[in-house]
Amino acid sequence: MADYRLCPPKEIPLKPGDDICALATWAQNATTVAGGNGQGSDLNQLDIPYGFFVDQNQSVYVADFNNHRIVKWDREVSSAQIVAGGKGHGLDSNQLDSPMDVFIDKNGTMYITDRNNQRVQRWSRGAQSGETIIKDIFPVGIVQDDQGALYVSDDIKHEVRKWRVGDTIGQLVTSEVVDPGLLFVDRNLALYAADRGNHRIIKVNDGTTQISIVAGGSQGDDTDQLGYPDSVIVDELGTVYVTDTDHDRIVRWPRGARSGSIIAGGHGEGSQSDQLWSPNSVIVDELGTVYVTDTDHDRIVRWPRGARSGSIIAGGHGEGSQSDQLWSPSDLAFDLDGNLYVVDSKNFRVQKFAIDKSLC
Repeated sequence: MADYRLCPPKEIPLKPGDDICALATWAQNATTVAGGNGQGSDLNQLDIPYGFFVDQNQSVYVADFNNHRIVKWDREVSSAQIVAGGKGHGLDSNQLDSPMDVFIDKNGTMYITDRNNQRVQRWSRGAQSGETIIKDIFPVGIVQDDQGALYVSDDIKHEVRKWRVGDTIGQLVTSEVVDPGLLFVDRNLALYAADRGNHRIIKVNDGTTQISIVAGGSQGDDTDQLGYPDSVIVDELGTVYVTDTDHDRIVRWPRGARSGSIIAGGHGEGSQSDQLWSPNSVIVDELGTVYVTDTDHDRIVRWPRGARSGSIIAGGHGEGSQSDQLWSPSDLAFDLDGNLYVVDSKNFRVQKFAIDKSLC
């Protein structure tokens, strides 16, 4: 199953080994795989989890924002190990200050958006300190292409730059973004950026700075408009998927289209099966199924391609801390087996919902 992510500044997504069939379900009662012991700084606690990453061994890495650290939770353990930071907030190479996200490359190297230090840190596997590879930047979105180059959007300078391996000064990709959101790079190294302040998604081909608008361009709820879009992903056919934040919907724009089609939500803020409220992280699989963190409804919703309404696959039992509840979920991911992981932010934990393929 190929999947593509819309979420906080993010990693290359995991790809489950098998397609998740339409009849698959997930356990209603989750297992806590990180945190879950209240807000705190002990090794069995988290304090505002932001971005996370699930590796091929089902180990969970969490950007533990207020504890200024990255923690790793292996399978079936009750406490974490600190793999970056954790020595108080600061600028030293062994410190972090309010990390927002973490991703791991194929070599096991960690990349961390160290937001309040205005830098991106690289930590080799097992290292006691990190290396600053990008500095003097207020990172919002970060992605890595197949050649190892990093693309970062800067919230202060309103620009996106590309850093190839070994670069000390990034190459300007575009400065035509206002309040930039998240990024996506396709296999041809074309960059797509959520240009929130201009209510559009832009594309910049590799080696140029010329932008083209591929979705939106003005503020509104018509099908050719967007409202402060947060995120963008693009499939292999060039179809653009957008989290249209202000309108509580996910919109799909085929390549070259002048308007999009609503594929999830878009019926106002509400808890009905055809509604979303503050959709955040989104995954779209190769079958066109959309998985959404419906944040303000405390649930994860699945929308099959062409469906007029979604179905709840996790949470949806009101905000709370029971194993069948979520409270302000902010991110999601699947492992190679199709198990679902959710950052349950206000419960200070990461939950795992086991997949059930018995009906497939």
